[in-house]
Amino acid sequence: MDERGRVLIPLNEREKLGLKAGTEFELVQEDGVLVLKPIIAEPVRVEGKRRKWGKEAFLDSGEATFGE
Repeated sequence: MDERGRVLIPLNEREKLGLKAGTEFELVQEDGVLVLKPIIAEPVRVEGKRRKWGKEAFLDSGEATFGE
């Protein structure tokens, strides 16, 4: 920890956890140990105006998904 209280998380650990610059954390004390828990936003449900999708909406879905 530096003089300003900042803690460095090594690159390989950040990559394993998928942490990016700007990630916010909750600091929790558990049995005398500080635990950093990333704050993950709740997913937002998005609804479209179209009630039913036709086949034309998915003509290129195989190409987009599988690169064919």
